[in-house]
Amino acid sequence: MQSAAWILLALPLAVFLGYPALVLGAAALRPPRRLPAGASDHPSLTVLICAHNEAGTLGPKLTSVTRALANWPGEAELLVADDGSSDDTVAIARAAGATVIVCPRGGKAAALNRAVPQARGRVLVMTDADPLFDHATLPALLAPFADPRVGAVAGRVETLRTRRAGRFSVADRLFRQYESRLREAEDRLFGCVSADGGLYAIRRALVPHVVPDATDDFYVSTAAVAAGYRIAFADDARVWEHSITGGRQQFRRRVRITVRGLTGLWRRRALMNPWRTGWYAPALVLHKVARRLVPLTLLPLWLLAGVLALGGSWWWTLVSLALTATVAIGVAGALGLRLLGPLRVVHGATLHLAGLALGTLLFVAGRRYAQWTPQKDAA
Repeated sequence: MQSAAWILLALPLAVFLGYPALVLGAAALRPPRRLPAGASDHPSLTVLICAHNEAGTLGPKLTSVTRALANWPGEAELLVADDGSSDDTVAIARAAGATVIVCPRGGKAAALNRAVPQARGRVLVMTDADPLFDHATLPALLAPFADPRVGAVAGRVETLRTRRAGRFSVADRLFRQYESRLREAEDRLFGCVSADGGLYAIRRALVPHVVPDATDDFYVSTAAVAAGYRIAFADDARVWEHSITGGRQQFRRRVRITVRGLTGLWRRRALMNPWRTGWYAPALVLHKVARRLVPLTLLPLWLLAGVLALGGSWWWTLVSLALTATVAIGVAGALGLRLLGPLRVVHGATLHLAGLALGTLLFVAGRRYAQWTPQKDAA
């Protein structure tokens, strides 16, 4: 029983702490990647936004994109694929000067598949309908394409610090920073595992037909790896988004993303072959697959730790108390009790882990989400 408990304890520590520590340590021994000498190419680009009923956020978004486009010296276009909106999304996009492709409601994948063939840019900049661009986002995002081995570039997504920041904003901010540090380290070693849908770019020739039941950012960005290219990370290419305020909505979003993410991983399972993709393969398994599976070990670990604690083990008593306290904080937050300071971060973490666990179980049970729905603020 002790052996089983130690294994269950070691798995989440290895995935959430061990792998990042190993990658960050190895990356520290490697110099940052440098662009080829004399690289100054400014490829034509298309900023592509898919939107469904985004009238509340699209105006500021397009304003920030337009300002960022002013800093791009090459040819550029702004393209909005409207996925059957019933509000003023189309009118707002046209008023901002964007080219609008009006699609019947079919989900984000269907909108992407209609829009990509109509894009003129050699590089597609993919972004969601709400994160706001920095003025220097586009030059920083496209600079790595001067390296012909780069097929896609992941940008950095940050959480806004505003008065409307929700109770999960601190947890979201810490998670974003964790992910960015990890992507930066992966980039130095073997390339990023994938990109965040808030901001990434990819050579248009590499964009696949997007399947409806997988996370599109993962499926599209990893098409670069499937074609033999690398995914770079541009730390100075940043967008800023609001944290989702509602706990229920945060949880549902995590469940849905987990199911769609595992579906995408299954479709891209060939990339887990180290004889094909080298060190990228174990990174993909540890960063994406194991991260979704190890939350399933926490419940049996809690039960085993409790049994061993009853047997008089001080160590497993500490583990049992820590897990019990974590669960209690998660339940308290779910019941709407006010949590302060670090307790909010713990609540956000428990919500995240619970969503991963349930999403994994639903994926194994055959659940799939084929139609994309944007997230709105809710309590």
